[in-house]
Amino acid sequence: MVAASLLEQQALAQPAQLAPIERDLAHINQLLNAHQFEQQALSLQAGRVRGRHEEWRFRSVYQPIYALEANGSQRLWSVEALARVTDGFGGQLIPTVLFAAETSPRRSVFLDRQLRCLHLLNFLLQHPPADLVLSLNVNAQHLVNVSETHGQFFAEVLQYLQIPASQICLEVVEDAVSDPMRLYEAVQRYRSLGFKIALDDFGQGASNLERVWLLEPDYVKLDKVLMRHALMRPSVRDKLARLVDILHLHGAKVVGEGIESAMQLDIARAAGCDFVQGFHLARPSEQLNLPV
Repeated sequence: MVAASLLEQQALAQPAQLAPIERDLAHINQLLNAHQFEQQALSLQAGRVRGRHEEWRFRSVYQPIYALEANGSQRLWSVEALARVTDGFGGQLIPTVLFAAETSPRRSVFLDRQLRCLHLLNFLLQHPPADLVLSLNVNAQHLVNVSETHGQFFAEVLQYLQIPASQICLEVVEDAVSDPMRLYEAVQRYRSLGFKIALDDFGQGASNLERVWLLEPDYVKLDKVLMRHALMRPSVRDKLARLVDILHLHGAKVVGEGIESAMQLDIARAAGCDFVQGFHLARPSEQLNLPV
């Protein structure tokens, strides 16, 4: 591959005395520099990688996702990376608001790639086991703005870092792109590169089963509103179990999001969910909280 040879050339050009993480940062910053927005989009500070774009500052936190075992226990399966964004005065900003306010397609693509690289490097800094899946959100505008090269940039980053694409699960909000065929093409491209695909926030907004049939995701993440309704209205619990059965029939494993109590955990297990995520189990943290 031409891109791979370019990375090899860059590796040879880097000073030999740099520590591995510094070399990785230098390579990835060079790739991000092609967007011509930030000369040093990522930097190492106090043992963690931090990001910057204009007045915004970014850091990574991770929320565990647990597999529900047959014996009633939970096993750490994945961590979902989330961005924490602050402005120059220390004010907090929700990442979706940052992307919504961004009107430049090129800048949206840059931000999406910058955040994914940030999360990946902070993940690797903590020496995760090879079977721990890193779940990363893909911004909807990125899907619209990158056409036929979906996933290529990130696949090259993974190749350089020697991380298999199968260890990465890309989370896509399925109703955030109005054109289902555009979404299908993007998902197929990601899958052809080896990435796992999850449909996020299913059950919110205009979610529908037709897109599950079309996209054939590896995982479907049930929006927390479904778990909330199941908690408040017992009649919903049977419907939730039927929905999980339908998703299983289409080859998807199911993640119950928004687990905020022991009772919701029991509801998710009884409904047949394969995985669970929520504050009752663990809050987002800069640490991966790996089992000892």
